[in-house]
Amino acid sequence: MNDKYVLIVDPFSSGAIFANRVKELYGYNVIALITNNNLPPTIVSTFKEEDYSAVFNYASHEEAAQQIELALGRAPDFIICGSEPGVLIFDLLCHRWNLLPNLFKLSQARRDKYLMQKQLMLDGIRYIPHYRSGQLSKILTWCEENPFKEYVIKPVCSFGTEGVFFCKNTAEIKNAFNLLINTFDYSGNKNKELLIEQKINGIEYVVDAVSSNGVHFIVNIFKYLKQKVNGIPIYHQMVTEPVNLFPELVDYTKSVLTSLGIKNGTSHNEIIMSSNGPVLIESGARMHGGLGPSLVERCNSHSLIDMSLLVRIAPHQFTDAICTSPVLQRYAVEYFLCAPNQGHIKEINIEKQCSTLKSYGFTICKYKPNDYLQKTTDLVTSYGRIVLFNEEYLALSTDVQVVADLEKKGALISII
Repeated sequence: MNDKYVLIVDPFSSGAIFANRVKELYGYNVIALITNNNLPPTIVSTFKEEDYSAVFNYASHEEAAQQIELALGRAPDFIICGSEPGVLIFDLLCHRWNLLPNLFKLSQARRDKYLMQKQLMLDGIRYIPHYRSGQLSKILTWCEENPFKEYVIKPVCSFGTEGVFFCKNTAEIKNAFNLLINTFDYSGNKNKELLIEQKINGIEYVVDAVSSNGVHFIVNIFKYLKQKVNGIPIYHQMVTEPVNLFPELVDYTKSVLTSLGIKNGTSHNEIIMSSNGPVLIESGARMHGGLGPSLVERCNSHSLIDMSLLVRIAPHQFTDAICTSPVLQRYAVEYFLCAPNQGHIKEINIEKQCSTLKSYGFTICKYKPNDYLQKTTDLVTSYGRIVLFNEEYLALSTDVQVVADLEKKGALISII
């Protein structure tokens, strides 16, 4: 084993795949830093301690850095952010050790959605009108001064569509505020203030990029389809799209990344194509979570996982890697399963009902009969995924509609 060390900060969700990939591609030792013990069990369960030669737990920035330096006899050679909760600590450690840091003074703007929109505004980049406060009266006053048809209220540092409310009137704004204020988000942050924005209408896209020394390369694009459950937008489908068909989206994303000081590493950008052009919902300075990177690897000429490692570990090879544009070799749909109510599972029939479809790829569902299932209210509480692949977009869409019809009929899962 090589004597170099790669530190992965919060290797949860898709970030859990980095450890073994580092060993396969580079032969380096991999260590982990866990910054947060308050994450939902579905996220924590993705961490595999056996994949790391050492695991450190965060108490403070100084203590974590000193523990790692003491254990290794020096700073690690490379550092990678594994998931959204670790972005700020990742920035601090990159800055401390001078390991390909992003622009440090904008670190908070890469996590706080209010500061994120404000930074775009300051740089003259299309942004969403926004306001932040912990007082309902101030939020209502802002709404009176900015009379939009619809608003979005959410925690300033949430992820996975957690705590997102669409509101059309004062009563709905008050209700959302009272449900969210002083609660804790999935990262354990207390929601002392809330973000309210104009709701922007249009198609939502995911744009995943890697950046090296300020040069941005768009690896892939997904289109999001959402559905409302009790007024809350919930992911319904994620569909692959060819990068070359969206030049305006690509150019806008690059301007956003520069504005937010993302110079080195991977970013996950959620953008709405509005009637006025693309506008950022939020950007995450880490790799796409969940199944996204694996789908890219199975459909795209470029691996998001490998590119994410390349820009942090071997940036001198980045120029060669981006000489060719990404090519979508087949289409994929990630279908997010939604539980209409809570209760104990009587029967799961997902594979029985869907595996005969020509486009069927695989199912991920960790539940089994008799398990208690929560009602789906956001991405984290979706109880599973069905993934479909096809080289023909029309054939894929036809099979997706079959899945949707089966779900609507209650044929995929029964709850008592």
